[in-house]
Parts: sequence; C-alpha cells; structure tokens
Amino acid sequence: MKKLNLTIICALGVTGAAFAQGTVNWIGLNAAAITAQTNATQFAFGAGSTGDGTIGNISSASASPAFYFELLYNTAFTGSQVSVPTYNQLFGGTWLDTGLTATNTTAAGSAGKLAPVAGNAAATVPWAHGVTNNIMLVGWSANLGTSWTTVSNILANWNTDEPFLTGDPFFGESATGFLNPGAFNPGTPVFGTSANQNGLPINSLNTQLYAIPLTIPTPEPGTIALAGLGGLSLLLFRRSEQ
Repeated sequence: MKKLNLTIICALGVTGAAFAQGTVNWIGLNAAAITAQTNATQFAFGAGSTGDGTIGNISSASASPAFYFELLYNTAFTGSQVSVPTYNQLFGGTWLDTGLTATNTTAAGSAGKLAPVAGNAAATVPWAHGVTNNIMLVGWSANLGTSWTTVSNILANWNTDEPFLTGDPFFGESATGFLNPGAFNPGTPVFGTSANQNGLPINSLNTQLYAIPLTIPTPEPGTIALAGLGGLSLLLFRRSEQ
C-alpha cells in the first residue's frame, strides 16, 4: 500500500512539473527599451517619451489602439541569443504564442506606450521556472486584426489574404531574448537593457514596423522557372489541339 501511495505521489509530481507555468513581469518597459522614431516609410514599434510620430502614438484617451503586441517563445534555447526569425522561421511552427497580448495604450499621460491587455503585467507563461526559452515581441497594425491567432494566419497566407485588407498593414519583430521565468508573481522582467541571472531580457532600440509586402520573401528562381514552364506547356497543349 505504501509503495502504491508513493507511486501516486511521484506521478502527481511529474504531472505537475510537466504542466507548471512560470511567471513574468512584462510591463517594465521604459524609453530605453523600445522607442519610436518614424519617417515616411518606417512606423513606430511602440512609442517612446519623445520624438515619436503619429503612428504608434495615440494622444487621445478615447481613441482606439493603433497597434497590438504579442509575446512569443521558442523552445530551442541553446545557451545564447538567437537571430530574429525570418518570415519562414516565424511561421514554421517553432515560435509559439504565450497568450500575452498588449496594445499601445490610450491612457492620458502615457499615450502610445505598451500596456498589457487586461492589466496582466504579472502573468504566467507556458513553461516552468527553471526552464529557459527564447522570447520575442511582435507587433502589428490593428487593421490586420486584434489577436495573434488571426494575424499570424493572415501573414502566413499573405499572397491570398492581402487583397482583402483595408489600409496599409504594418508588422514588426523585436530583438530576441531568453528567459527563465519566476516561480511567483510578479515574475521575471521581460524587458531590460542587459543580461541577468534569469537570462537576456528583450531590449529593442528603435525597432520599426515595416510595410508587410517588404517582409514577404520573393519566390526562388526555381519556383518562377517552374511556373513559367507550366504556363508554356498549357500554351503548347492548346496549340496542339487546334
């Protein structure tokens, strides 16, 4: 009986560890982390205290958010910072959603700054304290959608979805970091300027949102050649019928 009880306790312990969640504090964002500098072709990824343009900065408390942000994670941590993912890597299934969303707040006095949705500054992530994963922030213009599920689906199928969008869409990625979350609230800070005992926080100076068409890779020469051959064969087939 004692052996059975011990087995049950061990099984519960393993199950708890497998589904444990660590805690992060991702409101600690200051002007040194993500700032906004805009011009005719680049648009703000968040907004700093000075120098920000009209895109990414909302001056009215009654205005709607212009941008949404999502914290993503990648489980292939190898001990150092990874490169910002390419288009194919981002939508290849290795960068996952933490479920943590933010907007550029409309609050008076801090308009344009990043604010977690539902005030979840101290929040849980899908991996446990003691485990380190890569992290990255993505941001997009509100006309693409209000959730990462919707937006990632649109971006992954950009060639077919783009004609149905209204207005100019914008999307951006922050620098990557890596994080061992805390065991209790308020948790490990997501943003910072240097590495610490918990990993490397996201520190993205002047990260920009770019027009979506500029981020989508062009087809490889082989793909274009195959498409051309396909069209040529159709023409030859039609001529042979005549």
